[in-house]
Amino acid sequence: MFRSLLILTLFLSALLSSSCRAEMTEDERIVLDILQRSQQNNWTSAHRIDSLADYFLETPYVAATLESEDGEENLVINLRELDCMTFVENVLALHRMLQEKEAHHYTQTRCLKRFPEILENIRYRDGKRGDYSSRLHYTSEWIRNNSSKAYVKEISALYSDSIYRVHLDFMSTHPQLYKALTLHPDLVAKISAIEASMEGYQLSYIPKEELSRYEKDIPSGRIVAIVGSTPGLDFAHLGFTYRKDGCLHLLHASSSGKKVMLSSGSLSDYLSDIKRFKGIVLLEVL
Repeated sequence: MFRSLLILTLFLSALLSSSCRAEMTEDERIVLDILQRSQQNNWTSAHRIDSLADYFLETPYVAATLESEDGEENLVINLRELDCMTFVENVLALHRMLQEKEAHHYTQTRCLKRFPEILENIRYRDGKRGDYSSRLHYTSEWIRNNSSKAYVKEISALYSDSIYRVHLDFMSTHPQLYKALTLHPDLVAKISAIEASMEGYQLSYIPKEELSRYEKDIPSGRIVAIVGSTPGLDFAHLGFTYRKDGCLHLLHASSSGKKVMLSSGSLSDYLSDIKRFKGIVLLEVL
């Protein structure tokens, strides 16, 4: 009798576990796969960003995955399709989740709950999601806000004393390019106020003409924010430094390559080939 009850209990437990797995989203399955790989392959804190960024190689590039049809601001979790910003945000959130798991011995269930919470905290001003204007659209504000939340630290000054001065007005002067601003024109004034609040903000950066001399000293696993030249915009692209066979590459979600990929040449070669790129800001992940 006892043996029969034990078998029944084990059967029901397996059935329940199978049912729970079946109800998981594809993104939750990806998070679980990352948890398992990090444990099996012993992803140490020193190389965790490299391991996470490398995990997403070949993931399709898809732009505007955060935008909704009605212009409302929902927390979008999509690890199956990435652009340059969502690639960086998701890797950063997964890194912090693994960091917390290690420190606090989180269960898988707790990790699945924490990942979206961390992602929301990174993506939105002071971690508070409201309307469309609460998202950190401009990379310079993203850097400032996530530095204050101790997710990243700006380290470009270790290599260059050049200064990039932020001036923003692109979104408020081109609202027709943003669906949410077209649907909710009252938000343009909010965006304009955010742009004004960033006026005069300065970041150390490495001009692309100087980059090759520092490449040997720049570690793998740093966030690369590429300064652009479009008036009223700050940054044109994002990715991670990734050292392979002694060469520092850019690992990024590429719109031209249509996937997450490694630059064919060095980081400095990648920048030199694109005229609109002026230099880089480097961020250490904390």
